[in-house]
Amino acid sequence: MKILKELKFDGLTFKLVQGDITKYPAEAIVNAANKYLEHGGGVALAIAKAATNGNPDEYTRLSKEEMYKQIGRGYIEHGEVVVTPALALEQYGIRFVIHTVGPMCRGVWNEEFKEKLRKALIAPLEKSEELRLKSIAFPAISAGIYGCPLEEVVKTLLEIVKEFAKTAKSVKEVALVLFDDESAKKALKVLEA
Repeated sequence: MKILKELKFDGLTFKLVQGDITKYPAEAIVNAANKYLEHGGGVALAIAKAATNGNPDEYTRLSKEEMYKQIGRGYIEHGEVVVTPALALEQYGIRFVIHTVGPMCRGVWNEEFKEKLRKALIAPLEKSEELRLKSIAFPAISAGIYGCPLEEVVKTLLEIVKEFAKTAKSVKEVALVLFDDESAKKALKVLEA
């Protein structure tokens, strides 16, 4: 785990971290989920495997069960979240996984995708406040297999965090945790611009 950049906004610290989000010691980590909470690839699969010591199907079952309890249907929209227990991730201090669904950009970026991404980023922050958590860690929502430009995802998250910091009461730390070196370098360039 390597902290590449730290920024302060009001009483909130924003960190860019290179490492494994499933081991990052935030009270909540955010899962870049699909709308059905089927954790079949990318960060979603990594979280599902880590939370269950290698049984992602069990985490998908639990996530769907919680989705029906919390949302009342078998899918979530942009701006809706489902909270599941961290299970095996608790050994790292993680208490919850907050599932959010971002836009599928497929290499395109426009205002519609940005607005969907904003909803997907704001909702976990609001849920963290509701749960009175002190820290939350995000992956680069929609920048993986959903094909949104990483730089735009980082810029949008930064905008959201700056706004959120003005009203945040319990959340004191927001981290963007990126696994690979290339993504971390690209994100650092955005934060230093």
